[in-house]
Amino acid sequence: MQPFAMKFGEWNEQKHVWALPSYLSSIMTATPFFGKLIGAIACGRVAERWGRKRAIMVLSIISLVGVTLQTSATTAAQFTIGRIVNFAMTGFCIVVVPIYQAECAPKDLRGLINSTIQMIIVFGQTVSSLVNFGTQHIQTDAAWRLPVGLQFIVPVILLALLPLVPESPRWLISKDRPDEAKKSLERLRGSHANERAIQTEIEGLCHATANSGKGTWKEVFDENNRRRTAVAILAMFGQQITGQAFTSQYSTIFYQQNGFVDQAFLFTVLANVVSVVGTAMTWFIVDGFGRRPILLVGGFLMGAFLYIAAIISTIPNPTMAAKNTMVASLTLYSCMYCVSWGPISYVVLGESASARVKEKTSLLACCISILTTFVTSFTLPYLLNSPYAALGGKVGFIYGSICFIFVVVTFFFIPEMKGRSLEEVDQLFAMGISLRKFKGTKTVPVEELAVEIDKADSTKVSLKHVDGK
Repeated sequence: MQPFAMKFGEWNEQKHVWALPSYLSSIMTATPFFGKLIGAIACGRVAERWGRKRAIMVLSIISLVGVTLQTSATTAAQFTIGRIVNFAMTGFCIVVVPIYQAECAPKDLRGLINSTIQMIIVFGQTVSSLVNFGTQHIQTDAAWRLPVGLQFIVPVILLALLPLVPESPRWLISKDRPDEAKKSLERLRGSHANERAIQTEIEGLCHATANSGKGTWKEVFDENNRRRTAVAILAMFGQQITGQAFTSQYSTIFYQQNGFVDQAFLFTVLANVVSVVGTAMTWFIVDGFGRRPILLVGGFLMGAFLYIAAIISTIPNPTMAAKNTMVASLTLYSCMYCVSWGPISYVVLGESASARVKEKTSLLACCISILTTFVTSFTLPYLLNSPYAALGGKVGFIYGSICFIFVVVTFFFIPEMKGRSLEEVDQLFAMGISLRKFKGTKTVPVEELAVEIDKADSTKVSLKHVDGK
């Protein structure tokens, strides 16, 4: 919008408009991901030492500071610093939220619950695009200060409701606080859960975390965990390398450059609304169809839609119908991303990391994701615009090809973990079987495993008693 460009940009003599130069666009868009990286690193320590709830409290406070800096900004430097601080909050989010959700959710609902993080993201993007659409014609700084200032709402609500949120039972058990863990689990499961079911789940968690201690960074890559670490990294890397930055960060500018000056914000709103619908679809299919099929089909369709947009961009003077097809293709790409790689990556991340090194594995995967986002966000203005690569929509050939590559990667290296408890996932990785064969492999149910361990412990006690005699 012009008031923002007038405040922080420069006059473009060729186009006769105020605009952000490519270097400033790259800096303001990409450098905040360093804040996200710092936030992710700090969150791993906070969530492990002080708990998931306190990590959420810290991220809320960080957000308030970042939004204050952005809303009051008078220079591009201050606005960028505010974004860096606010992105530190998102770094906390991508580490602690999938962990907290995976540890608190019942196994049959874990996929649905873990996918809600993507719904929250796209819902926020939709609200933001609607507000931007409503303020785009305001000729004062209120056009951009109002959308930025509305970010105060969420952290304030989080801080107000946080006392009502139970701590992760798994984390409490890891800190040798089983009584608190039981109370927390009772709150999470509700009044419909019977005492025996709660006790059985607590016993399963106790056995899963018994003698686990605090895993080291070396263990993240040892023989027992390297496959789990690789799965987590691939999921989060694939989430960011498959082109989402193109449609989520630069689509409005891209549409304006292709002649849709008045409709650009509207197209962004429509894409976000479609993305919300797509993410909602995931809730109904993630625990039915499973993770792998959604990633495979979604990745293929994402690549196809990017290729369609890229092919149209090769036409010297495309018709309006062709341009509309390009817009539709990018909108459908956004939808398929929000059905598949957007939410399912968080599900895979939450399920694949072992309890002993969960925070460290999540931190590593999220840091790689953040660095990937930084690279794509920083390079996109140079790939899209002149006098640099000036690819425009042809950048779809690059990211579409990457989507197809990740279809193959998913087939061979992303396992199916739907309907499995985290303890059953531990068994599957420990078996050393092919990742593609997880779905059809039988495991020992947690309840039976707990009974077997109890019997083994009783036998050891009896033998010691006999030896003592």
